[in-house]
Amino acid sequence: MKVVELLKLGAETLKKMSRNGIFVDDWKYVAAYEHFQRMRELGVKYDTAIREVANDLHVTKRTLQRAFKRLSKEC
Repeated sequence: MKVVELLKLGAETLKKMSRNGIFVDDWKYVAAYEHFQRMRELGVKYDTAIREVANDLHVTKRTLQRAFKRLSKEC
């Protein structure tokens, strides 16, 4: 399969993602976002939860904050 064929298959989804400010790499943060949400439900403070998830993924806290903001938006 060529890239152009794959893009044709997912064109509508990609258009919707683009219109809603979703980055192509945001799929990497879905499991982390769910883990963060579970931690918050258990009463873990925001900064502590972000720091722990960031350490697990080896990314900065700010990277996660931006990704989580995009993931939590309504579309």
